[in-house]
Formats: sequence, structure tokens, C-alpha cells
Amino acid sequence: MDSSPLFIGINVIELEETTSTNTEAKLLIEKEKPLEGTVIIANKQTKGKGQQGNSWQTEAGQNLTCSYILYPVFLGADKHFYLNMVVSLAVKEACEVVLEDEVKVKWPNDVYYGNKKIAGILIENSISGATVITSVVGIGLNVNQTEFDTELQNAGSLKQFTGHDVLLQKIQQDLNIYLEKYYLQLRQQHFHFLQRAYTEALFRYNQTAYFKKGEQTFKGEITGIARDGKLIIESGGKEMRFNMQEVKFVI
Repeated sequence: MDSSPLFIGINVIELEETTSTNTEAKLLIEKEKPLEGTVIIANKQTKGKGQQGNSWQTEAGQNLTCSYILYPVFLGADKHFYLNMVVSLAVKEACEVVLEDEVKVKWPNDVYYGNKKIAGILIENSISGATVITSVVGIGLNVNQTEFDTELQNAGSLKQFTGHDVLLQKIQQDLNIYLEKYYLQLRQQHFHFLQRAYTEALFRYNQTAYFKKGEQTFKGEITGIARDGKLIIESGGKEMRFNMQEVKFVI
């Protein structure tokens, strides 16, 4: 994509090392109000965070670890999951430029190539009344790392699939462009477009697959996403809806 973003990624704060770029972003918001689209990039992140307090492990200088600061004051709190759709689609598209192949979004916000996780997203919103006031969008993308802890059996990187190093600056630029593209769609309230694009990008969408709820494993098919972000699975002729952490994929 050749165009340049208007505001996403224009103001860049680069750090050699930090515990978490999301933490840095929240501290910055407390001290001042940086420009919307400000991105904090860390060469080394020692305590990166994932969903539900999970850690995000990354090798220094090999991956993309960054956080964007957004002010989606136009977005109702009841529609906050649309921001998740925006970011997931942006990361997916930036990865597809490198891989020249289709990438999927594993609900709610992991990015997969085949059965391997190549990126994770953590969005932390500040809500006032019925409105989202600020959003800190943390993204961890495995780019050039080729060795992962044995406990991360489904982790993969762009380099593993392409066979060559990927320029971090280039994928950051692409991410800026695609994030702005989808964020502007959200600002224009193109909810149906975003929901359709996100649904069609889902990992194992409209495919028979196995899932786990608690200790129970069941077979079903993802048929869509509710407006509140719940995953819709049809199983045994019944439609079920799940919040985050209520159901897991069997991979």
C-alpha cells in the first residue's frame, strides 16, 4: 500500500527497553494528552501483557512490540468490540502483505497463519459514562524470532514462513496505514462493513471444529459474531454464544 497515514504512527516514541508499551502509553496519557495515533515502540519488552493477564514473550530486537494511543470518543461503550475488529483486521492485512497469503483472526484477537499464532492484541479502554474516551492498543507481532519456549507450541513468526528476515520498519509502516484505514471506517460508523470483514476473516469460520468449554469438548461451527463481540457457535442444531475465556479452540 503506497499511501501514507494522516495521523496513525506520525508521532513516534521509541524506547530501547520497557516493561510494557501499554503501561508506557497509559502513563503518558496521565501526564499529558499526546496526539491521537501516537505509537510507542520498544526494542525490548520485559513484561509484555496479553489477554486476561497472560504474558507476551518476545525476543529483543526481533519482533514488533508497540502500543497506539487512540481517542475514539465517537464510539459508544456498548460498541467497544468494534475497535477490536479494526485492530485485528489491520494486523491481519499487514501480515498478508509480507506472507502474500491469507491470514486469519482467531477470536477474539489473535492472528494466525495456518495453525500458528503470529500476533496478539491487547486493547485497554477508558470509559466515561457511555463513551470510550481513550484506547491503548497493544500489538505484539512475531517477525524475525525463530525459537520459542516449548510451552508456546503454536507460536510462529513471519520469518519462519517466508524464510528470510522481515524489515521491522516496513511492517510498522504498513500497520500504521491499515490501522488508519479501518479506524476511519469505524469513525464513519461503518459497523456492518467491519463486522462482515471480521467475521469472514475468522479462524475456522463456517468449518466444523472442536471446542472446549470447561472440561467438556464439543463439535460445532462458528457462524458469526454478535454485536457485543460474543462468539456464535452452532452445535447440535443449537446456537450458543460465548464471552471471552468461556470457550477455547482445540488446535
